[in-house]
Amino acid sequence: MSSYAFSQEAVQDLDEICEYIAYRDSRSASQFFDNLRQKCKLVANFPNMGKSYKQLSSGLRGFTVDDYLVLYYPNNDGIVIARVVSGYRDLKSLFDDLA
Repeated sequence: MSSYAFSQEAVQDLDEICEYIAYRDSRSASQFFDNLRQKCKLVANFPNMGKSYKQLSSGLRGFTVDDYLVLYYPNNDGIVIARVVSGYRDLKSLFDDLA
């Protein structure tokens, strides 16, 4: 069975997102996190199913959960989530330092 892991940046992103959602409704924040974990488990087993974002970073892929984009790198054991961001963010600026 494949696994998933979160980068430090992704953990920080999730903290901010869940705090923002919980400000309005704590159950919605919990539901968002549960939905994210379920989708991560699925994608970890099929890491190439996400959309390619190679124009941002080599090997980068992504999928959506609600209004958020989960960006990840496939590896031998599953996936590593690099960032979790609003779909409205300037994605290029998130990965400029890797270019």
